[in-house]
Amino acid sequence: MEKYEIEKLFYIDKNYSGLKEILKNTSDSWSFNILGKIYLKELNLEKAEDYFKKTDSKYEYGYCLFLKGEIKEALNILINTREDSPAIKWLIFLIKLINNQKNNHTTYFQVRNFYEQDLEMLFELKQYKIIEKIISEIKYISQYNREIYKYSARVLYNNGYYKEAEKLIEKSIEICYKDPENHFISGEIYLKEEKINQAKQEFTKAIEVNNGYIPAQEKLNLCN
Repeated sequence: MEKYEIEKLFYIDKNYSGLKEILKNTSDSWSFNILGKIYLKELNLEKAEDYFKKTDSKYEYGYCLFLKGEIKEALNILINTREDSPAIKWLIFLIKLINNQKNNHTTYFQVRNFYEQDLEMLFELKQYKIIEKIISEIKYISQYNREIYKYSARVLYNNGYYKEAEKLIEKSIEICYKDPENHFISGEIYLKEEKINQAKQEFTKAIEVNNGYIPAQEKLNLCN
């Protein structure tokens, strides 16, 4: 099978079980890397880690260690690699922040591209101590990307922490009232809390700041 066909099965079709069957007898680095990504998606960190070690994929290996809570070991892998990708820079920043080291920097785009997915993964793996530490440092991270409150609220909402999400989205609205996503997320939280009138108000505000914001209009229609 051609590489582009395998990539389609992974990135578009998400046919992980089929791909594992197709690649089970392969031994090249590229195939091992795909298998590692599949097992990472399935939260089988031990198998993912094994494949990433075989391909010398420093970031992916370090990321598995990070998700397992092996913070020190993950940092050692990342700082000793010659790679210089935004993903590696971000993960080093995040790990150092967890370790109360605030002597390095990140960027707006690194926060936007990686923070939310990392927090979601930590929730899936029930790494609550790490999550609590990261959430406690939102104010610090906000100097690089003030949307961090929105990102955090969305993840907390997705994982059923509605009260905590509500506090963060209120802060995000305070920072950027004209972001329709802020009001939409706020409305979603109010719906979960069965505060229908407040939810309708937030969906209406989302439409007011952005007339083309269809998700809010659809939710508002359902509320009426």
